[in-house]
Amino acid sequence: MDELDLIKKDWQKRNQDLPKYTKEELMPMIHKKSSSSVKWIFIISILEFALWIIIEILSSGQNPLQLIEGEVFYWFMRISTVLNYIVLIGFIILFFRNYLRIQVTDSAKNLMRQIIKTRLTVKYYVRYNIIFFTIVFILASFKVISGQTELYSEEFWIITGVMAFILLIIIGFLLLFYHVLYGILTKRLHKNYKIINQMEM
Repeated sequence: MDELDLIKKDWQKRNQDLPKYTKEELMPMIHKKSSSSVKWIFIISILEFALWIIIEILSSGQNPLQLIEGEVFYWFMRISTVLNYIVLIGFIILFFRNYLRIQVTDSAKNLMRQIIKTRLTVKYYVRYNIIFFTIVFILASFKVISGQTELYSEEFWIITGVMAFILLIIIGFLLLFYHVLYGILTKRLHKNYKIINQMEM
């Protein structure tokens, strides 16, 4: 028995314990749940973007980048921040487009396609945020450490180790943060995708 037959058999076995719905009855329910999940992904991304804007405004009077010597590095970080906001706005637009498209989807195949696109967009969004933060943290740490000319070799490696440890903790926190925020919603989408896929078999 191949994998496809096993999936079908498992689906039939589960159906024995579930209320009987026709495909026509089940599709609107799945469509509504998928649309709701994509809407919340869009809303959360806007709230997250707004949070970073608020933090930027509140810290504008005491910008930590100004504590790092070097005008070139300072402006590099400022330009990177602006570019980051542009990329985040691009992702928000993609989330909104996914929501609009899933709203007007009228077939199981198109709904499956939109679910896949939404999950991929979320995956790229999370990866981008973590990679961008990691790069900025490493560059800022390197600039701070390299500016301490009076450090002994042992002190240099101790500080470098501490910075690396802090980076790992923050990355772990970000992964947990995004897992809670977006993981639940994308898992719901994946579950809906599997149900549609099994109905189409």
